[in-house]
Amino acid sequence: MTSTPSFSVLRAGMSIHGDLVSEDGFTCLALVTGNVRASHGLLHIGRGGVVHGDVEGEHIIIDGTVEGDVKSRASLKINGRVKGRIFYAGTIRLGESVTLEGSSITRVQAVGYGGSPPKEDAAAIHINEPEATAPT
Repeated sequence: MTSTPSFSVLRAGMSIHGDLVSEDGFTCLALVTGNVRASHGLLHIGRGGVVHGDVEGEHIIIDGTVEGDVKSRASLKINGRVKGRIFYAGTIRLGESVTLEGSSITRVQAVGYGGSPPKEDAAAIHINEPEATAPT
């Protein structure tokens, strides 16, 4: 017996306050104040979707806005805006219209479900961080 894959959409105009956890992927076009996690499948933050919290999933596409850390276990594609740290274990693709604010991009060996930040010795790419100036 085969199971039919399920797919959910959080529609534009919805406002969700609290963490979202899903076994399968989904598309978010809503405003979410809380962390968003999908243990399998594609987690899509669509154009117009806004997440004020961390986003974690197997495959992630960000066309909207994420103000929090992003953790991808397999593939990550960003065409939208991210204001936070980015951790990925597989592949990353940055689109032409990407906006990264105060972000660092770190490739890690693995991102576990509810994973922790990388070790201190992991190399990071820092983006749009102001340079420190010496006091005069």
